[in-house]
Amino acid sequence: MTSRMPAITFLGTAALAFVASGCFHTRKRTEDLAIPALVWSRGNGLCSRIVAVDGERTVWIDQGCETPVDLDEGRTISAAQMDDLWTKFAALPFDQSAGDCGANMTHYFARRAPPEPSMGAGACGAGMYDDFSTLPAAFLPLAEAMRALE
Repeated sequence: MTSRMPAITFLGTAALAFVASGCFHTRKRTEDLAIPALVWSRGNGLCSRIVAVDGERTVWIDQGCETPVDLDEGRTISAAQMDDLWTKFAALPFDQSAGDCGANMTHYFARRAPPEPSMGAGACGAGMYDDFSTLPAAFLPLAEAMRALE
């Protein structure tokens, strides 16, 4: 009769070392953010960039093409900055839809605060992430403020 204890102990130790080494990574998605969260996504279908600020005032960023969202943690902003973002968000034309943006970027600003329904507004803008020249004027203050957080 052979003992399996050394193999089990080795596997348990190896798994613990793997987790402790930081090799284990859980994707962070917008649904995982502390609420209320303010999310700005802009993209052209295959590629996107997301900037989000969660309820703890932490900035989260992701950019990629045809990859799952995996937000990276950035800095923490002040309460005054967060209040300013929410004020600019409240000024958006929520009855406006981006529709089909063609070759341009789709910009979408949303509030996530479950169990309340998400609330957002979208618009078409220029074909580059940092070009807001064709974004409607009502969206510019929030886009510029959130761009500064990147």
